[in-house]
Amino acid sequence: MSFGGTALSFLLLTALLLPTAHGGPLDAPVITLGEKKSLFGEKAQANEYVSYALYYWPDPANPEGPYKPIDGKKNQRLRSMDDSGKMAAFIGTVCSLGRQYELNRDPRAASRAGEWLRAWFIAPATRMQPHLKYAQIRPGHRTEGDGGGIIDLYRMPDFLDALAALKRSGALTKEEWKRVDAWLNQYYAWLATSRQGRHAHTRSNNHYLFYVAQCAHLAHFLGRDNEARQWLAEAFANMDRHIAPDGSQPEELKRAEPWQYSVYTLQAWGYLVQIAERMGDKNYRYRKTAAGASIQKAADYLLPFRTHPEAWPWKGSRAGTPLPAIFEPSRPDKEKQDRP
Repeated sequence: MSFGGTALSFLLLTALLLPTAHGGPLDAPVITLGEKKSLFGEKAQANEYVSYALYYWPDPANPEGPYKPIDGKKNQRLRSMDDSGKMAAFIGTVCSLGRQYELNRDPRAASRAGEWLRAWFIAPATRMQPHLKYAQIRPGHRTEGDGGGIIDLYRMPDFLDALAALKRSGALTKEEWKRVDAWLNQYYAWLATSRQGRHAHTRSNNHYLFYVAQCAHLAHFLGRDNEARQWLAEAFANMDRHIAPDGSQPEELKRAEPWQYSVYTLQAWGYLVQIAERMGDKNYRYRKTAAGASIQKAADYLLPFRTHPEAWPWKGSRAGTPLPAIFEPSRPDKEKQDRP
């Protein structure tokens, strides 16, 4: 079990609150990564993203030794010293601005989004290096991340949707969009070839699913639909590792916050459903494995506890967090679970 995963509530709230703290996404100052100060021996350079594992704490029995994991107990002090808030502000603000432009074609939203994109992907002085090599470092264990930090960009599919909307605007010039695409290509290549990416690819919990979701969406965005289909096929082939025949998610039920992590991981499946349906596979969510598991079953397993949270049988947090919107029963295209 990994304790380095970023909690849904933490990153989502950070993404939502940081821009509004300065008056909304149109007014939020552009924040970049900047210079690095090594706190635990990491050798990150300027504009390399650094974050620390959220559930790691000093060991009282060995205060100077490696930090130890305490699942469910967030070390906000560590997070206050890293770049995760800056990343959340960037992703959350661009997603908000992209949505604003998509809804009402507001040129101010496009222009402001362009300023963020130039700062993070284009300007030599502030451009983020296209990797997450130093994401979710476990103090005292390694001076690099082990791949668990790739989940820090779990909202990449939403971000790419925002970029798709903004590409229809005057946010950037054609040449600038080429440089954004080049950054995304470099990051996608890093996911596939780096030690951290290879490690995330072998995991059996939400880290694997968010890794595959990122890869599938990046491949589609970059015009590599055959690769996107391969990622979707791989996720389905591995579904029995993640979803039981009754729809429960055993790896997430082991966590200190089983409801939050079940919903969080369902979001990764939702991202995969989204890209599958976008590419014409309307049956992806209903397709069953030989054992009887399906993505829709995972959603249906959780839905009754939304109306009866007291019936949630697992220790830890009570059922409460809404399911991803794509699984809401009010969706007009939702079909029966037993569709073949």
